[in-house]
Amino acid sequence: MESVERSGSAMAAAVRACATLLLAALAALAALAPLAGCDGGGPGDVIPPFWLRNGVVAADLNGDGRVDVAVVATYVAGPGPHDGFVEVHLQAADGTFADPVRYPVAADPWSLAAGDLDGDGRLDLVVASPHTRPIEIGAVSDSGAISALRQEAANPGRFLPAVTVATGGAANAAAIGSLTADTLADVVVADGILVNGRALLLAQDAARPGTLLAPVPLPVGAGQGSSDVAVGPVDGDALADIVLSATEAVAVLRQTPGGTFATTLHPVGLAPRGVALADLDGDGRTDIVSANAGHAPAGGRGGASVTVLLQTAPGAFTRTDLAVPDGARQVVVADLDDDTLPDLAVVSLVVQAQGEPSRVTVLRQSGAERGRFEFLATYAGPMSAQFIAAADVNDDGFTDLVFGDGPSVMLQRPAAPGSFEPLRGLD
Repeated sequence: MESVERSGSAMAAAVRACATLLLAALAALAALAPLAGCDGGGPGDVIPPFWLRNGVVAADLNGDGRVDVAVVATYVAGPGPHDGFVEVHLQAADGTFADPVRYPVAADPWSLAAGDLDGDGRLDLVVASPHTRPIEIGAVSDSGAISALRQEAANPGRFLPAVTVATGGAANAAAIGSLTADTLADVVVADGILVNGRALLLAQDAARPGTLLAPVPLPVGAGQGSSDVAVGPVDGDALADIVLSATEAVAVLRQTPGGTFATTLHPVGLAPRGVALADLDGDGRTDIVSANAGHAPAGGRGGASVTVLLQTAPGAFTRTDLAVPDGARQVVVADLDDDTLPDLAVVSLVVQAQGEPSRVTVLRQSGAERGRFEFLATYAGPMSAQFIAAADVNDDGFTDLVFGDGPSVMLQRPAAPGSFEPLRGLD
């Protein structure tokens, strides 16, 4: 199957591109019209099965001090729904990665999050599947689901069978954080259905650690579907808040001491798709970064950007937009030039441009003016990458960039911090 996936034939490339477009359309609830030409060729053509990989986590999963990589994988062997998996690549002491261990999850998985769900000190994984049944044209799809993979207590880096929970709506992304009064880790889901206008909170059952209760809707706003979600104390009161990449803005759902959430919408660039949280300027306040796809989701060009929202007072932000290649999908915050300051890397993909690889843009923070970012470089990325992570993969003290597509990595050059080697496979 891997040899099929790596085939250089025009048909295989076109089919993978069309399948990527399909999953992207499902995740973003885009119009389905562009998919009409994705039939794989003329009469008699046979499309061989292949793999698609999207969401990615780069972290020390087994506690040995080395970065491991987990990706979501979809096995496409015909019409959907398609079998879904998480592939876990554990890094050995010699810096190589073992063959992946596959764990079945809900159909057509899209994104991946890591966090300690059950309080045992080990990272668990949560997969979001926007749709586990075929979409019915003219009907509101409500087959979203999450799959939770908890680590085995006796085998670090190994995971128990996934527990799948139906969320309804379109589960485009999930984040892990303490969002209820019991301090246990909970899961919040970005629901992409515009008419729902909500996020979904799955609280942990205090009586059964690691078990999630039924989803509870959190209003976001009329017509606001969401494609990404992050959790963190945004307003400085130590309570975890929810930040969503919504249809037309970034939505901040501020947690109150009473356990309710108050929503504020903050304008960002055109077609927000990804969101990240960090204290960018070192003032002790959490800032927000949004990756905005521009006109690309509708088939146009231009308008893509990264929006930086610097928090100047609790709940108040100043906005800066930085142009990036068309189709910005996700942004990650990390020190990418070895100066200890957080920088930004964004992955862009125009799914309609089937022959064009993704683009990876590095934006460096100014050492002279904290919170100001400047263009550093743009690189050719994987063919269909829509997810990005940052970690020191090769343990040389420099942060690298990791992509689910492949999975693959761009290693930072120690001799020239802020620059990256060409894309290579994880192994």
